[in-house]
Amino acid sequence: MPASGHRPWWFPIVVVLAATAVPLLVAEGIHSLASGYLGGTSLVFSLLESMRTPPPAPAADPHDPASQMIVRASDIKALLPAMKASGVGLGNSPFSELKTEEASVNSEKGPCLEQKPNLRKKVTYLRTNLYNPFDQMSFFVDEDRTLPAELQAFLDRYAFRIVRHSTNEAGERTTLPKSDAPRVVLVAGDSVANGLAIDDSETLSSQLQARDPTRRYVNIGIARAAAADITCALDRAAARYHGAIDEVIYVLCENDFDQGGKYSSPEELIDWLTAYRSRESVKRTTLIVTPLIYNTIPEVTRIRGHSHYNWPTFLAERTRVMELARKQGMSVIDFVDITAAERVSGRSQFAPLALYVDHAHWSPTGVSRVVAALEQQAAAQ
Repeated sequence: MPASGHRPWWFPIVVVLAATAVPLLVAEGIHSLASGYLGGTSLVFSLLESMRTPPPAPAADPHDPASQMIVRASDIKALLPAMKASGVGLGNSPFSELKTEEASVNSEKGPCLEQKPNLRKKVTYLRTNLYNPFDQMSFFVDEDRTLPAELQAFLDRYAFRIVRHSTNEAGERTTLPKSDAPRVVLVAGDSVANGLAIDDSETLSSQLQARDPTRRYVNIGIARAAAADITCALDRAAARYHGAIDEVIYVLCENDFDQGGKYSSPEELIDWLTAYRSRESVKRTTLIVTPLIYNTIPEVTRIRGHSHYNWPTFLAERTRVMELARKQGMSVIDFVDITAAERVSGRSQFAPLALYVDHAHWSPTGVSRVVAALEQQAAAQ
C-alpha cells in the first residue's frame, strides 16, 4: 500500500490514458451518430485511411482489368490543367474547376434549364471506384477536339465505351434514324429520358423511332433538369410542334421528388400534365416512373458505409403519382416491375444491374426493356 497522501507510480499513466481515451470515445460517438451508425465509419479508421499511401498503379495490361482502373486521385489531378485547357468535363467528381461553360451541355441563361443546341460531344465513363462506384466518373469533351498526348493516353487506358451525344438546332437530343413524319411523340424528362452516357442511336426516342417510322420521336430530355425545367421544355416543344403532338412520354426519375420545387409533388405534376394534354390535344400520355438502383436492387446496392445506403425510398410519392396518373387515364410503367422481371428471367439478384449504366441511367438493354413494356401496353389497349 502506498503511504497516505502519495499517489502510486502508475497514476499519471492512467490520467494520460483517460485524457486521451475519453475524448476519442466521445468523438467516435458523435462521428457515428452523424454517419447514421454505418459500418466502416470509424473516425480513427478514416484518419488512418486518409494518411495511407495508395499502392502504385499497375502497369497497363489489356488482359488485366485492374490495370485499367484509376486507383489514385493524383493521377487525375495531374491532368486537370490539360483537361481544363481542352474543355473537358468530369461528371460525378469533386473537380469543380472543370465545370466550365465550354464543357457544359446545358445553358442556364434563360428562365429554365435548357440543353445547348448543336452539341457534338463524345462521352464515356472512367473505370474507377475512387468515389461512388455506382455513379462512375464521366468524361465528356467536344468530339472534334484533339487532346494532348498524355490526356489521350489516359482516356485510352481508363475509358469505358465512348459514345456520341449530339443535339439539333433546337437543343433536342439527336434521334436516329431521322424522321420527317408529321405526327410527333415527345420524350420528356431529365437525363434518364435524355439518355445520358449512351449513344444517340440507343436512347429511348431512337429505339422507339427505329421500330415506328409512322411517327417522329423527339427527345427533349435535359440532364440535371428538375420538374419545373421539364414542364418548361414541354411548353417550348408545344410552340414548335403545336397541333402535331400525338403522345407525351414523361420519364419521371425519383430524384425529382428529392430536388423539390414547382411540380415536384405528385398532385402538381399530374394536374399540369392533365392540363397540357387538354391544351395541346395530346391523344396519349405515358408516365414512366424510374427509381435509382438503391430502390430497385436494394439487396445488391444498399451497402453499409456507402454514400447512398440511406437513400430515401420515395415509395409514398411513387405510389401516389402512379395512382393519380391512372385516375386521369394515363398509361403508367413502373421500372421496378421491369427490374423484378429481369431478376427472375436472369435467375440472379445481380441481373437487373445490366439495365443501368450507373445508379440512375438506363443502359441500352434497360431502354430496350422499356420499349418492350411500352409496346406491350399499347397492344393491350
